[in-house]
Amino acid sequence: MRGILSRSRAPLLFLPLLPFLGSCGVDEPQDVHSAFLANLARHCGQAFQGRVVHAPPGDFYFGDDPVLTMHVRECSPDEVRIPLHMEGDHSRTWIFTRTAGGLDLRHDHRHYDGTPEAVTFYGSFVSEPPVALEAPSPQRHEFKDVQEGGMVSGWVVEIIPGERYTYGTQRDGEWRHRFDFDLTTPVDLPPDPWGHPPVGEVPVLHPLQEAFLANLALHCGQAYHGVITQRPETDTLFRGDEILTVDFRRCESNRLEIPFHVEENRSRTWLLTRTTVGIDLRHDHRHPDGTPESGTSTWYGGHTVAEGSSDRQEFLRTGARTGWAIEVVPHERYTYGTINDGEWVYRLDFDLTTPVERPPAPWGHEED
Repeated sequence: MRGILSRSRAPLLFLPLLPFLGSCGVDEPQDVHSAFLANLARHCGQAFQGRVVHAPPGDFYFGDDPVLTMHVRECSPDEVRIPLHMEGDHSRTWIFTRTAGGLDLRHDHRHYDGTPEAVTFYGSFVSEPPVALEAPSPQRHEFKDVQEGGMVSGWVVEIIPGERYTYGTQRDGEWRHRFDFDLTTPVDLPPDPWGHPPVGEVPVLHPLQEAFLANLALHCGQAYHGVITQRPETDTLFRGDEILTVDFRRCESNRLEIPFHVEENRSRTWLLTRTTVGIDLRHDHRHPDGTPESGTSTWYGGHTVAEGSSDRQEFLRTGARTGWAIEVVPHERYTYGTINDGEWVYRLDFDLTTPVERPPAPWGHEED
């Protein structure tokens, strides 16, 4: 229960991510996280081949030394997206996102038809010693956590612009996977990753899904109060009498950003993103310092599996009948909640007839 970048109040105006200008005469970033993103973005629009330097014995995916291609595909000062192509497999995209507290790494995994895999958007936040072996720098970031039992595991990414890009996983400081890419020689661009349209293009959805997104976007730049109208008898997440606020904060052509505030708790943001086959719902949960909540407590969500209607869309977990539903009756009602086989489990209703003062930015996000 705890989900783009222009602030338009107009209908959806979806804009591609712009190339990062760090190497084009603009002042260089002052902190290591922005500098790391800038180093990645120096290769924006280019692709490079790589190889598997290390993989565990018998590894199903990478044990046969496949041809790897990375594509620094979309860049902005706050986010860089790098699909990883393994010969004919175009399922993986690395997402590096700047927050108020540092840098977050996520893995967007999709099936051939564009729908998300069951295990997707996993990752971790940048770490410092002693969890990390080295402090973050413009050339190296570690995204690690301490697991149950004390083992330290996660991801390491290194970038030497014009020379080498390294990505891999480690356990207690030892490489488990390691991929090295040669940045000295660009190669032909690979196909678009599954579920993603060509850069700069907006996926055309079913007319009912287009109408649904347009109905949400009618309220961009406005906030509204709501109440909990249904919850399980055993619920301990809410008291039931909280003041709830939904803020239609940002709209762009491919994504809607809708923070959900529970009184002074500003941890939750709903993210609705277009794919080539429908709409994806994710839940961005952050602590007050901007760091993401741990484990499965953030970036969970589902995808549409049917065309829905202009006033209701369901976002189901992969292969399940459980998930989330959103309803919108423009200028009347916005409803969000969890569902099981189409029936509400949690339900939150917001009054769209009366805008209220917009709340502060959600934790980890910049103020408007």
